[in-house]
Amino acid sequence: MKAVDTFRHPEYKHNCAQAVANKWKELYADKDIVSSYAPYIGGNAPGGLCGALYAAKEASKANAEEIERLFVERCGAATCREIKMGTRTPCTVCVQTADDLVEQFEGKI
Repeated sequence: MKAVDTFRHPEYKHNCAQAVANKWKELYADKDIVSSYAPYIGGNAPGGLCGALYAAKEASKANAEEIERLFVERCGAATCREIKMGTRTPCTVCVQTADDLVEQFEGKI
């Protein structure tokens, strides 16, 4: 299952951060990570980051800088505000990109 499959899905109701965290939850020390990321929507992730990007960086901390660089290269910005107001990259693309980047650095589940 891809992260985007649970994003805004009626059964899961995951926001962007929760969708990525759910897919990669075994990489986090906090096993209740999906619930913890409920507030990280609409620019509310630390630093105003896109929630999907924030979750990806936390899942693969050793590669966080490279993940952010590649995410910006593909989505146009790192913060939710810049994405929504500037690049207008759809949230589904951000979730898929974040998921793909974690997979690139951490391998397939």
